[in-house]
Amino acid sequence: MTATRALGQDTGYRATTQMLQFLRSYAQNFLNSRLMDERRSLPPAMIADFGEAGLLGLQIPREFGGQDISHTDMNRIFTQLGAIDANLAVFCAVHNTLGVAPILRAATGEVKDRILPRLATGQALTTSAISEPGIGSHVRGMTTGATRHPDGSYTINGAKKWISLGGDARYVNIFAGLRDEHGHPQGITGFLVDSRTPGFGIGPEMLTLGLRAVPQYDLTFNNLRVPPDALLGAEGNGLDTAKAAFTGGRVVLAAMATGAAMRSLELAQRFAKGRAIATGSLAENGRIREVLAEAGAAVQAVETLTARIATWQDTGQEVPDAWYFCAKILGCELGWKAIDTALQVLGARGFLDTNTVGQHFRDYRLFRIFEGSTEAITVYLGTTLTRHPDRFTRLVRQTRPAAPVLGLIDEVAHIGATRPGDAAAQHVHAAVVGELVCWTLLTIVTSEVAHRSAMHGYSAAWTEHQLRHRLRRAQGPHRELPSRAEFDEHVAGYATVIGDVDQRRWPGEEWRSDPLLR
Repeated sequence: MTATRALGQDTGYRATTQMLQFLRSYAQNFLNSRLMDERRSLPPAMIADFGEAGLLGLQIPREFGGQDISHTDMNRIFTQLGAIDANLAVFCAVHNTLGVAPILRAATGEVKDRILPRLATGQALTTSAISEPGIGSHVRGMTTGATRHPDGSYTINGAKKWISLGGDARYVNIFAGLRDEHGHPQGITGFLVDSRTPGFGIGPEMLTLGLRAVPQYDLTFNNLRVPPDALLGAEGNGLDTAKAAFTGGRVVLAAMATGAAMRSLELAQRFAKGRAIATGSLAENGRIREVLAEAGAAVQAVETLTARIATWQDTGQEVPDAWYFCAKILGCELGWKAIDTALQVLGARGFLDTNTVGQHFRDYRLFRIFEGSTEAITVYLGTTLTRHPDRFTRLVRQTRPAAPVLGLIDEVAHIGATRPGDAAAQHVHAAVVGELVCWTLLTIVTSEVAHRSAMHGYSAAWTEHQLRHRLRRAQGPHRELPSRAEFDEHVAGYATVIGDVDQRRWPGEEWRSDPLLR
């Protein structure tokens, strides 16, 4: 390691430590998560406070006023944010990963010089606009279009949906299908757009179950004209730019969920130690000890996984996409399950919406859907690896799995190679393979650190047990699905039991301006 690089890492570590201290003090003295949730808004002073603390320029180079911290340190920041409040965590994540990352990767030098200092200090926010009303995870089905003009400028038309910070960001990375001045398709292309540009429309805010202080917006673009330097990278390379941002963001989601799970289990353990039951302390009850220990093992396993990925990123090693998918799938699934476990242990207190765990339960439920639902990306991962089995081999070669795990890896590879012929069965098979691959990677990384402590050893054994259980289930007999028509008929029969209960009086309040005042 060069002296310059070591100095940069040391500086980044100190900056990270200062930001962590700021966040803990801010949480104790200035934050009221309940009010944020009820008001559906962040505190007015928060953006300036976070900008001053460096939290809005985590990986922006110092020459632009950023912190330029490592991926390892960024995980520390987002684990801390996740433990404090999901709204703060998502706010910072959207700005730093979905917003800033494409600009760092693909904007022109002049644009970086002009915009990055504003983003690093909180003078302006940024986000990305990719998802649309009808496409979900099918990005190639994008309908938003852009046309290049002879003078090099572009006009964008279309609509985006579920855009975090979409109504608050000054700069939005818009991804659209580009056509040249002759109407020939040029591929999906990214544009960095000032939201004050004529033709940029902000639609209604979605009334979500959780994460209420970070609204999701509809955006519309009506003959939105942007200059040539709005281009993010080369024409047609928009998917690469977007993919890089979303891929890195998946590890950040896992880090946030880990922090929330840690905080929830901390509260559950405090409660268990103080709660007296007929057999003594709740914390000494064998079943409660078991469920909390398993949740703790899951959290530690995910923490080990995200740390491994960050180390590879920081040392410049190539990290195959499967590792990021694994972090997203298991990080968000196990994190939310740990929160659910904590809520269950708290009993009636867990069901109160006024405590921390209750809000975590609502807020982090979205993480199983955010940036690709668990089901969609598990099927995608499984499909990719069944079509290219050599990629699974390369994943394993990156690691040093313990001897007992080697046989399990072979079993997973065998299941992946037995692809059924029926289309519906292929989807189910791909989901099974995707899940098995994720648990295989988690088992490998936990087995490598099992010697570090008693809890590390328990976590490794628990993870291996989970993989073996899923292997047995995958190798067992498979149930035949009902046909789509059969299931349609079954659900249609519900009407005879529950009747028509559509509520037709909603909305119950008049929100439009009086016609005479328009």
